Amino acid sequence: MKFSQRALSVLSVSFLSLMAAVPVLAAPAYLVGEFGSRINVRSQPTTFASSPHFGLVGDRVEVIDITYNDEDGYEWYYVEFASGARGWIRGDLVEVQEP
Repeated sequence: MKFSQRALSVLSVSFLSLMAAVPVLAAPAYLVGEFGSRINVRSQPTTFASSPHFGLVGDRVEVIDITYNDEDGYEWYYVEFASGARGWIRGDLVEVQEP
């Protein structure tokens, strides 16, 4: 009996760990701005963070998370591109599509 309880406990913890990794928000969106512009994809939700990637206006992305930065006054979206690249983009450069 103790073995089955322990196994169930381990399975429950494993399941909860996996659920924590699942995005809370997954919404289709696209990048907006002046035609032909590059949009910085940052490592953190701030303009001071490094920008290891960039997107182009019109690129489709999946919004995974949202946060607000009090320092710059912007909402920031954590997005994933079709290529698998991920990062933070300032909210005024992302247009979330309605379901």
